[in-house]
Amino acid sequence: MPYGIMLYFDNRTERTINSIWQALAKHNLTSSMLDEGIRPHITLAIYEELDSRPCENEMIKLLSNTPSPSIQFTHLGLFTNPEPVIFAAPLVTKVLLDFHNELHLKLADEGKRSWEFYEPGKWVPHCSLALGYKVENQAEIFRLCQEMPLPMNAQVIQMGVVNFKPVKDLFKHDFQIFEQGQSREF
Repeated sequence: MPYGIMLYFDNRTERTINSIWQALAKHNLTSSMLDEGIRPHITLAIYEELDSRPCENEMIKLLSNTPSPSIQFTHLGLFTNPEPVIFAAPLVTKVLLDFHNELHLKLADEGKRSWEFYEPGKWVPHCSLALGYKVENQAEIFRLCQEMPLPMNAQVIQMGVVNFKPVKDLFKHDFQIFEQGQSREF
């Protein structure tokens, strides 16, 4: 079973994204995100195998010096391969890409290589809003996703590892919360 390394958001952001997921389910367009039982997130990496103890130790080291980052979702996007996915995309910054790269470098020391789509230089940061849907419903799904208020600021508060399908939280840790004004923008 694969392992995903995730970034999780503040409660306000989670409620906003969950409301999109619920609207899609209510209209019988897709309930895949709700069915998975996972929180709204940005996936940093997916590995087929992962030794959780060294991974967790590296994550704790990385988070110990990292203030809770803020991101800004600026637009919606669409992946078409291997399956259609409609997503909210954050503004891609050097800080976000450097953080992603640093995580991959630390885990590469453990001899792990992530799925190709998540490797540095290929990764497209995103928060999935809809997947597992019929392509003929895509326009209606996109219309409902446009109810997400963009641009939207979000605070990243945790990083965690899940095992999936089915989704099972293995561990998660908080980013450092410093005094106001010390958050770092991704």
